[in-house]
Amino acid sequence: MKFIAKTFFGLEKVLEAELKKLGAKEIKRLNRGVEFEGDQALLYKCNLCLRTALEVLVPIYSFKFDTQNQYYTRLYEFDWSKYLNYTKTFAINFSIFSTIFTHSQYASLVCKDAIVDHLRKLHTKRPSVDANDPDVRIDLHINEDQCHISLDSSWPSLFKRGYRKAGFDSPINEVLAAGLIDLSGWDGSVPFYDPFCGSGTFSTEAYIKTTGIHAQYWRNGFGFQRWFDYDETLFNKILKKISKPIVDPPYPIHASDLELYAMDACKINLRYAKISRRIDAKMGDFFKSKPKGDHGLLMMNPPYDQRIPLHNTEQFYRDIGNKLKDDYRGFQAWIISPYTDLVEHVKLRRIKSYRVLNGALECKFIGFEC
Repeated sequence: MKFIAKTFFGLEKVLEAELKKLGAKEIKRLNRGVEFEGDQALLYKCNLCLRTALEVLVPIYSFKFDTQNQYYTRLYEFDWSKYLNYTKTFAINFSIFSTIFTHSQYASLVCKDAIVDHLRKLHTKRPSVDANDPDVRIDLHINEDQCHISLDSSWPSLFKRGYRKAGFDSPINEVLAAGLIDLSGWDGSVPFYDPFCGSGTFSTEAYIKTTGIHAQYWRNGFGFQRWFDYDETLFNKILKKISKPIVDPPYPIHASDLELYAMDACKINLRYAKISRRIDAKMGDFFKSKPKGDHGLLMMNPPYDQRIPLHNTEQFYRDIGNKLKDDYRGFQAWIISPYTDLVEHVKLRRIKSYRVLNGALECKFIGFEC
């Protein structure tokens, strides 16, 4: 079987590495995704274990078309009864880049009509569309005259781990946080510091990585569990094999934030995840902090004007650099920031730099030697 794991721009490399560890074959890196081959067991394992994937798609149908009528006909002719009947609800997620359609939503509506018409002819009854909680989520991608149809096995998206019950202003996406940790090279062999922790995403993702619990430990359900071919026995066998208990991380994970509401959200999430005793989470000002050892890694998502107004962003980054140089010698510090020029003011030796997207914001993710 062929699959496509989707991710954020800039994380394709680390997703590819994860897939290799899980035993995927014929791996091919794409833009914002990785194509690979495997069996049904691998599909289940990928959904449970991949930390840097947004969803895992199962391609089922591809074709070329020249007109809108031809597009409808090709969709109508496909045997949708393998995946749907009138008892199933479905929804269509679409990305359309084609001059054949003036409105991308119209292409989605035509696809929906073709599916409904095909199944109504077979059963005299039609399936219903449920945009919020469908049994089958169809991924429709059109690039000019090329149409690709896939099933979303993960729905809802894999970034919805299930541990975040309280949020803070613009929390970093869980998949992005996991990917940044992997890009930094942190492997759990040194302490981890999260000094602008917000709701605790970096710290929780660091805990997942270093203890080896599967990424969806707190989650209930996947899209593939509503499919006709769902093998519950196989799924439970895999789940039992990969499950690990909640334990202490091999090295400490420290989470802190100056904002009271942020620390409240962080502590709520850690308590819900039953790891509040495994992570050192305390309210604190990074600029008044002292490390609890002579080595470690800091993962920093500093506030910026879109979240929290800064009076002088250049001075803010200079202060970060001075603090790291004065009190965190021997550490690595990794900073994600939309201020791609202002990180120059940190004035520490760079290790590596990556271009990533945080939501719609283009950011640099830069590692420094302190």
